[in-house]
Amino acid sequence: MEFNKFFDIFCVYKALFWSIVLLSVVCGAFYFLLQKQTFKSSLIINVTRDAAKSQNVYTYDDFYRLQADERFADTVVQWIISPQMREETKNVSGKLTAKRRSSQVIEVSFSTKTMRDAQTVAEDIVTALNDKSKKLNEKQGQDHWFIIQGNPPTVVDGTRSLFFLIGLCGMIGFFTAFWSVLIRHYFGNPTHL
Repeated sequence: MEFNKFFDIFCVYKALFWSIVLLSVVCGAFYFLLQKQTFKSSLIINVTRDAAKSQNVYTYDDFYRLQADERFADTVVQWIISPQMREETKNVSGKLTAKRRSSQVIEVSFSTKTMRDAQTVAEDIVTALNDKSKKLNEKQGQDHWFIIQGNPPTVVDGTRSLFFLIGLCGMIGFFTAFWSVLIRHYFGNPTHL
């Protein structure tokens, strides 16, 4: 089909095309007005030991200690994403996600309704993780066991901006309107084109 035929089709169904685009943009604006205020937080956790063990032997620059820290960090990640941790942090308005960024560093992401809740959740997470670590050590009886240290969380506004939502909905509406016009033309089969 030639380009001028496409142009003629869209001229015939221009009301349908622009009404779908406008409806999509209005839906984006309504979503912006109805969305709840949320704050996205990122918490950096370090897995370390409560003290350094002095040894008189060469330890390969503490290679085995770093490997043990890495394995324990994997355990901490599983604790964070478990349903039990979700129950212990009541102010989270979404899911907790955790990723190990290095052998000892874990990044925890979560959303809250207020900025104050973000600080409370971060403290609750670190406290709960240290409690779980201490319970593991009760039977081990290690002098230099793992501890979890958390930095203050980085908190940003998590609500979507009006321009982002209108732009996204406008593109979706444009795509939907384009195919709606072509489908309408195909099934309508107008005789004047």
